[in-house]
Amino acid sequence: MPPAKTKTKTNPLDALAIQNTLARYCEALDTKEWGLLAKVFTPDCEANYPFDHNLRGVDAVSEAIAKRLGPILTHHSLTTASLVFASDGGIATATAATYFVAYHFGQGPHEGKVLQAWGRYVDVLEVQDGDGDDEGVPGASGVWRIRRREVGFTKRVGEERVMREF
Repeated sequence: MPPAKTKTKTNPLDALAIQNTLARYCEALDTKEWGLLAKVFTPDCEANYPFDHNLRGVDAVSEAIAKRLGPILTHHSLTTASLVFASDGGIATATAATYFVAYHFGQGPHEGKVLQAWGRYVDVLEVQDGDGDDEGVPGASGVWRIRRREVGFTKRVGEERVMREF
């Protein structure tokens, strides 16, 4: 029996472009460069975080993250990831499930203490035309942005007060 035919071929460079978008998210959080989140999310994105649900738009996401993580030092690492490409009404999309480990370092009264978090980002991404600054991956279909994000924690271990007392 011949293999099933698909409507479009997947461009393998899109996987690298998506990986770069997801890595840029960690860079934005750890460097506190909140403007980088505009290169991660679509302007009209939707996001659900355990600490803030029903966020609408990249500005709302940026403000929520800055409020939560701005005052503390962090280190985010991405681990296991899976990626599935699809096509929806002519818009190229992909779903990524990416596991993460995040370290939140205590300051002030909690200096030397750490809160570790393990969890998973489930993202729906869309490919878009380059935005003129050529930050995409050459040869990819375009630049990829997160349209929708769901964040879930698997486990948190350590001093929770590092997130609110600094």
